[in-house]
Amino acid sequence: MAIELPIVPASTSQRISVLGGGWLGLPLARYLQARGYEVAVSRTTAAGVAEVRALGLAAFELALTAEAAPPASAFWDAPTLLITVPPQRGKSADEQLAQYAHLIERARAGGVRQVLYVSSTSVYADDEPLATEESEPAPTKPGGIIVRQLEQMLQRETTFRTTVLRFGGLIGYDRLPDSAAAIQRRSRALDTPMNVIHRDDCVRIVHEIVRQRAWGEVLNACADAHPTRRSYYAAAARARHFTLPDLGPEQPQPAKVVSSEKLKARLHYRFLFPDPLALFAQPARDAT
Repeated sequence: MAIELPIVPASTSQRISVLGGGWLGLPLARYLQARGYEVAVSRTTAAGVAEVRALGLAAFELALTAEAAPPASAFWDAPTLLITVPPQRGKSADEQLAQYAHLIERARAGGVRQVLYVSSTSVYADDEPLATEESEPAPTKPGGIIVRQLEQMLQRETTFRTTVLRFGGLIGYDRLPDSAAAIQRRSRALDTPMNVIHRDDCVRIVHEIVRQRAWGEVLNACADAHPTRRSYYAAAARARHFTLPDLGPEQPQPAKVVSSEKLKARLHYRFLFPDPLALFAQPARDAT
């Protein structure tokens, strides 16, 4: 388990801005604030800003566009920027690359010195037997392709150092199968290994990167165990007392397994949830 640190007063170097206060970004911001960091969060609507401010966090209305850099604000007056925004459906790769070019322009002007970009293991080929940080990215799906392009854009910038954190599929809380209907909606690649990570581990890993100043890195982050989706659904059905739908015969396919050994060694990190199947046998910890 990651070591919990005492809460200490924030200093200039402890100012952090979190771009994207969603399913991951908001719990991350609250966790960091509870540990003494001065945290600002961006949301894309006034209602979202009000929601974040009601939790006692500084919040700014900010939407990336392809036309111009985001307006200057106190959000950018922090040495550390955490980008938790996933690829945007409905927007072309060119639009998203233009958005990030403007984001980099604003971060440069604001004096950002280190960036953490929440990326994805989708940058690796689907048939990579053991994907490590030394593996050559070879994404095939549109989301993986744009994520890889955004990684490279941020890494090329010389005014700040970027750590690329490649998360597996995010699970936990309301992202756990809880009914036969939910499994039928998600049923795909049932007999290939899963590369997933619980949100509580995501939050703590980001904190360790910030705390240990692990900048300029590329790190994979997935649970140690890689059960098949078929066995994962079966464990959920047993634990949550619903009937597992008929998933058909086993159909093994070429698949990738993503290794987090570099991350564990670099950060001295032990996963809270190293086995996704164990999620159904133990309660989740509150990330805040």
